[in-house]
Amino acid sequence: MAFELSRRTFVAGLAGIGTALTVGRASAEDDLLAQIKKRGFMRVGTFSIPPEAWIDIDTGEWRGIDADFTKAIAKSIGVEVDPVVLVHSALAPALEANRVDVIAGLYRTPEREKVMAYNEVPFWYGIDVVITGKDSGVAKVDDLKGKVIGTVRGSAQEVEAEALKTQYGIAEIRKFDSADPMLMDLKAGRLDAAIWWGFTFDYAVQKNPAYDFKVVEYLAPQYLGSDTLPATHYVFAKEGTQSLIEAFDAEIKRLKASGEDKKIMDSYGLTNPAYVTGAMK
Repeated sequence: MAFELSRRTFVAGLAGIGTALTVGRASAEDDLLAQIKKRGFMRVGTFSIPPEAWIDIDTGEWRGIDADFTKAIAKSIGVEVDPVVLVHSALAPALEANRVDVIAGLYRTPEREKVMAYNEVPFWYGIDVVITGKDSGVAKVDDLKGKVIGTVRGSAQEVEAEALKTQYGIAEIRKFDSADPMLMDLKAGRLDAAIWWGFTFDYAVQKNPAYDFKVVEYLAPQYLGSDTLPATHYVFAKEGTQSLIEAFDAEIKRLKASGEDKKIMDSYGLTNPAYVTGAMK
């Protein structure tokens, strides 16, 4: 169902967080799933990074991988979706303040697990990538010694950046609130390289084969201390959310069993099996 701007309000960044939707939980003991069913819509914290998620400026519809999965889950629950668009660093505070019911599309990290709950079943897997300018002279990760790289603040890519810094002697990590200014600095030569979402890079290259950036390396999951690629989960408050988490997992299992998860990824040109299996060949 298309997201109608006249029916709901979405928040484009930190400036709007104080005036975001105010329908909240009465107490931590309340069952959030029951509240969502009663109100008829689910507030979903998200961000604007095609093809994972974005608001179509022509239609006002929430689109992307996360949007397609979330809409299927909401349909199974019997409610609509109200996307709340924020920068990465604002997602956790919005969840903590009960301004969103769930966050769509975050990697699991030890720091996040201290304050947030994850659903059990990943709905897709991310492949992160080190990119650089086409004339930067950086051809492999070994070339990053003494260089400056960028990453998005509040993302799991910060963890990967620190691992690369330790292993390869990177001089400085510069952190940005969103990907766009990071990519602008990379294009202008103010960064030597940047860690980005591989799926976004793959999507951008499909749309524009003469893209400004090139791949240094698709990052192995070991940079995040894992044997599989970073799993993308839904994130919830720790209390009052168990039945909602179970509802999410039940529908994700159905989507995977039916092959609908692969169809969603394929619809955005992400045909690498690793996006649905987590295994990097």
